[in-house]
Amino acid sequence: MAKGYNPTEYMYSSARIRALEIKIATKDRLRHLADAESADAVEAALSELGFEIVKRDGAVVREETLESLLVAGYGEIASMETDGAVDFLKYQYDANNIKAIIKCASRGISPDAMLSVLGTVTTDAAKQAFVDKDYSAFPKNMRAAIADAEEAFSETQNPQKIDFIIDRACFADMLDAADRSGIELAKRLVRTKIDLCNIMMTLRIMRMKIGKTAAGILGEVYIGGGSFELETLLESLEAGEESFAYDVVRKKYDSLATAITDGESLGDLERRVDDIWFSVAREAKYISFGAEIAIGYIVALEYEVKNIRIILAGKDAGLSPEVIRERMRDCYV
Repeated sequence: MAKGYNPTEYMYSSARIRALEIKIATKDRLRHLADAESADAVEAALSELGFEIVKRDGAVVREETLESLLVAGYGEIASMETDGAVDFLKYQYDANNIKAIIKCASRGISPDAMLSVLGTVTTDAAKQAFVDKDYSAFPKNMRAAIADAEEAFSETQNPQKIDFIIDRACFADMLDAADRSGIELAKRLVRTKIDLCNIMMTLRIMRMKIGKTAAGILGEVYIGGGSFELETLLESLEAGEESFAYDVVRKKYDSLATAITDGESLGDLERRVDDIWFSVAREAKYISFGAEIAIGYIVALEYEVKNIRIILAGKDAGLSPEVIRERMRDCYV
């Protein structure tokens, strides 16, 4: 997609997507699912929400069933010729597949159960790329990072090294794609995600209280491209959470800064972070036409799946409906 982004080119697709949005699960519908007696009861209700129930040997294959909603959603967007407006959102699945293949190769096991069909590179092509050592099908930053990730893991046997390197490259590819698109919402979504990741990583390291090694770890996990400079975050490690909260306010994440000052748990902060990012995507609801509507729709489906996962995990763990509802994320409708 060229930088000369023209929203009027998306009038037809915008109307079609608005019609699809009525199928997105409402907050009340999801809260009702939280009241279900069991995870089995939740799974049985998914077909009513547009999920394709995948079964093997009579049992629901949960991940494939949940992923089916996103497969259908991306398929709808592709059929509208939206010129790659949502491709930057698919890069996270490419990153997941790369990490899974590298880690499984080190253990001599098949990665198939860990692979997602939602990436820009098919799962078969992704696996073959590692056989042929030809990574040209992947976005450029992840393509270049694969050798670094393999080497870092070979030297340390620490699988987190793979995550750090590939995730950083994934964000670089997302940012490149968003910038090329000329869609301001896409740019803000990626930069906001980078900021929120850097905030949460800094907080986790602070609360680990690991002394002099903290700076080195933060330098390794830091993601460039957002509004926080690494030096600022390193200074915050020394200054503490109250000072860090002030820096977070300066970057206009006021509600998150207040929660940090109040000493909220990392779990509660993660929920706030998800809702802050989602609030950016929800801005697409209030425009008349444009590629933003396709982006908002896909993010809405991703959060619907995220909420279903939270409900199912809560049922598996025997949590009460009240606790499950507290853990749920925001909804698009």
